[in-house]
Amino acid sequence: MKLEYTKEELAVEIAALEQMFEGVQIVDPYRGALLDPATLEPGAESGPVPMLDESGRGLQLGQVDGRDEMRIYQGIQVEDRPCVLLMHCRMPHDSNASAGEQNSYDRAMAQYQEDMRRDYITGVYNARYIQEEYRSYAEKQAVQGKPVGAVMLRVNEYWNLRDKESEQAAECCLNTAAGILQLAVGTDRDHAVLARLEDGLFVAITVGMPAARLAQTINEALESSRRVFSITLARRGTFTVSTASAEWGETSSWEMMLSLAQQRL
Repeated sequence: MKLEYTKEELAVEIAALEQMFEGVQIVDPYRGALLDPATLEPGAESGPVPMLDESGRGLQLGQVDGRDEMRIYQGIQVEDRPCVLLMHCRMPHDSNASAGEQNSYDRAMAQYQEDMRRDYITGVYNARYIQEEYRSYAEKQAVQGKPVGAVMLRVNEYWNLRDKESEQAAECCLNTAAGILQLAVGTDRDHAVLARLEDGLFVAITVGMPAARLAQTINEALESSRRVFSITLARRGTFTVSTASAEWGETSSWEMMLSLAQQRL
C-alpha cells in the first residue's frame, strides 16, 4: 500500500478501498478527530488510535450495532501531514449457527479482547489498554472536574535480576510486585487501574481520588507486605518499589501527566 498521498490521490485510494470495506475514514491521530478527505478539516471525534507497529499498522476489535467489527489502521502522510487511514470490516456472521455455537464464538471473541488488554507476564493491564481504552474515560472525567492522576511505579531490582540472575527470576519478582500493587489499587475500573508499561515500570491511573493519596496507599501496602520472591528453588530475594505521582491539574494533558510522573520517579 502506498503511504504518501496528495489529496487527489487519497480520494482515489479511498474510492478503491470502499469496494472492499464497509467504511473508510481518515483520522488525525493527535487530535483524535475524523478528517474530511477532501479538505483535511477536522470533524467528529474518532476515539483514540491504537498503538501502531513499526510498519505503521494497528488493529482493533469492536462492536457496531451489535455486530463484531475489525478496524484496520494504517499510518500515512497526506501532503506531508501525518494521518491514519481507518478501514472498517464486519466480522463474518453465520446465520445458521446454533445458540451454542454462537455462544462459543461470542465467548472466544470476548476472551481474545480481554487477553489483548492484559500484560502477558503479570496479568495486570498493559500499555495498550491504558492508551487505547482507559485514556478516553479518564480524560472525560477530568474535563468534568473529577480528580485524575497517575502514580508511576518502578520495581528497582528488575534489571539487576535480568543481568545477574535470570529472566525467570526477574519475572517472578514482577509477578510478586504486581500482586501487591493490584491489591492496593483495587479492581474497580471506574476509580483506578494498574498497568505494566514496560520492563519493571508500572503505572496506576486514578479517577476521583488524588494520585498522591493513591501513592500513599500503595506505599503503605508495600511496607506491610512480605516483598519476597524466588530467585531459584533454594534462594529467595526481596524487592523495593519507587513511587512518584502527578495530577491532571498540574498539566491538563494526558501525555504530560504521565511524563511528569515519570520524571519525578
